[in-house]
Amino acid sequence: MNVELVQGYAVALLLHVMRAGAFVAVVPLFGRQTDSFVLRLVLAIALGGMFWWVGDQRIDPPSHLLGLGVLALRESIVGLALGFALSTMTSLLTSAGELISSEMGFSMARTMNPESGIDAAVVSQLLQVVGFLLILQFDLHHDALRVLENTYRACPIGQTFAIEPIWEGLQALVAGSVELAVQYAFPILGIMLLLSVGMVLLGRAVPAINLMEFGFALRVLVALLLLAFFLVEGAPFLVHCFRAILDRSDAMFAS
Repeated sequence: MNVELVQGYAVALLLHVMRAGAFVAVVPLFGRQTDSFVLRLVLAIALGGMFWWVGDQRIDPPSHLLGLGVLALRESIVGLALGFALSTMTSLLTSAGELISSEMGFSMARTMNPESGIDAAVVSQLLQVVGFLLILQFDLHHDALRVLENTYRACPIGQTFAIEPIWEGLQALVAGSVELAVQYAFPILGIMLLLSVGMVLLGRAVPAINLMEFGFALRVLVALLLLAFFLVEGAPFLVHCFRAILDRSDAMFAS
C-alpha cells in the first residue's frame, strides 16, 4: 500500500473537518456550551466528511508536521471567518434588543443566555430566539451550509487565498449589522420618544398629576405592545436582512 497516497486522503479529510469544525464552533445556532460539544463535534465530522467526499479527496501531504499545522490553521481561519460573518444575522437582533431595552427601562433586566453562557438583556434574548426561529422556518440554515460548501470551491483545501477580501467583507458585515439593528429598532425608539414628549407636556399642563406613579408602567406596556407588533410586521425585513448577509458572506469568499 502506498503510504503517501493514504496520507494525502487523510490530510484532505482532516482539513475539511477543521474548516467545518471552526465554522460550527462560531455559529451561534449550534450552541457554544460544553453540553453541546459532542453534538457539534459529530456535526463537524459529518459535514467535513460529506464535503470531502464530493470535493478534493486528496492533496499532497506536507513533508513535516509543522506544515500540516499551518494548513490546519489556514482552514480554521476560513471556517472562523465564515462563522463570524453568519453570526451577524443574530447579532443585529441582539444589538436592536439592547437599544429597545435601554429605551423601555429594561436595561438592568438581564438573565443568563443559555446559548452563550453570559448574561444578556431579556429583550435581546427574545429577539435572538425569534431570529433562530425565522432561520429555521425559512430553511436559511440550509443556505448557510451551502455557503460553507461554496467556500471549498472558492478557497480550495490546501491552497493559498487572499485575506484582504475576507477582512474587508467582515468589516462591511459588522457595520451593516449595526445599521440594520438601528433600522429595526428605530420605529419603537421613535414612538417611545413621542411618548416621552407627550408625558412631559402632560406634566406641564397638569402640574398636580404624579407621572412617577404610572409613567414607568406606561412606557413598559407601550414598548411591549410595539415589540409584539413589530415582531410580526418586521419579520419580512429580518428575513430580507438574513438573505442579504448570506449573499454577502458568499461573495466575500468568491471574490
